[in-house]
Amino acid sequence: MSIFLSHISALEVIRRWDSFRLIERGLREEAPPVPSKMPGVPEVERMCSVSPVLAGVSTPLHVLVADMCGRHHSELVVPHLTSSQVPAFAQFELAPGLMCPSPELVALQMTEYATDLELLLLVDELCGYYGIQPHAKAGLVKRSDPLTSVEKISRLLDSVGPCRGAAKLRRALSLARVRSGSPPESKTVHRLEFCARRGGYGLPVVGLNNALLTDRADGIILGSGVRIRKPDIMLLVPREAEVGTNMPFRAVAVDYKGIYHRDPWQDKLDVNRRNELLARGVKDYEMEASHASDLEYMDWLAAKIREDLGMSEPRRAKASEDAYRARRALLARELGRIDGLSWTARDVPLIMAGHRKWDETTS
Repeated sequence: MSIFLSHISALEVIRRWDSFRLIERGLREEAPPVPSKMPGVPEVERMCSVSPVLAGVSTPLHVLVADMCGRHHSELVVPHLTSSQVPAFAQFELAPGLMCPSPELVALQMTEYATDLELLLLVDELCGYYGIQPHAKAGLVKRSDPLTSVEKISRLLDSVGPCRGAAKLRRALSLARVRSGSPPESKTVHRLEFCARRGGYGLPVVGLNNALLTDRADGIILGSGVRIRKPDIMLLVPREAEVGTNMPFRAVAVDYKGIYHRDPWQDKLDVNRRNELLARGVKDYEMEASHASDLEYMDWLAAKIREDLGMSEPRRAKASEDAYRARRALLARELGRIDGLSWTARDVPLIMAGHRKWDETTS
């Protein structure tokens, strides 16, 4: 019997450090049919013995089945019914008889359990330079290239046609930010750029980790004059503010400081980075984890960025400002609790391995 992984079991696979290789190696021109029934214990044990990847996936396994009658209660397997055939480009083979959905299809599957914000951050992750990996030292695996793109996910939706979760995923795609380097980057950029109605600051973010050519601070000594810098978040002066205005900065950057930035040698490199950006006309702000949870600090930061970009501060009546502050606080709380390991759109959250409540759900 064959097995077709789905949902969080598939997400565990594509979050692996070697997922690029698994996907490339497992692509097939023809799509095998989705199994009509879920695997039993002997089938799962046999497949684990021949597939180290499956042996590393947490149980219970989430799998696709094509027949409603092919489902039964099991503590080892959670079946998900699908009424349509999975296209060949939306799946890959991990071992003979063991299939896994593509990152694009996983995003669509997770619409069933993810809130709008959880889904948005998942899309950011799949289109970014990291994968959430609770077993890794930093809780992440870094990627040199994104697993997928907004365009690829859109093409999948176009190919499968109207289906459950498609509209929800398209909304996430319209707000997604590609090339994010970490969950804090994704959360920060959405807080900065979301409109006031959503609880954001409405600031003009142009991109994440975009290449910017700067003059090297040590160029005189090394004899090399330029260097490429990639600020985490880049905001540009609005075009209408440039006209007839003597702006002190051409742009503003926001960089998120992780733990490794506290190393003395890295701190020295960060000083060079800030100075080179300043010399290029880019004012670089830095953020730490404690700043994100401090609403007053974020309000101050947004106000300073607005000032640097030549944008006037919106004026609101007291009642409107109080309501807006409540929305900012709500967005901060909702983003703060998202960890990429719990999916809370349903009454009973779906918990993945590595979450602090994982042992409770599997005991």
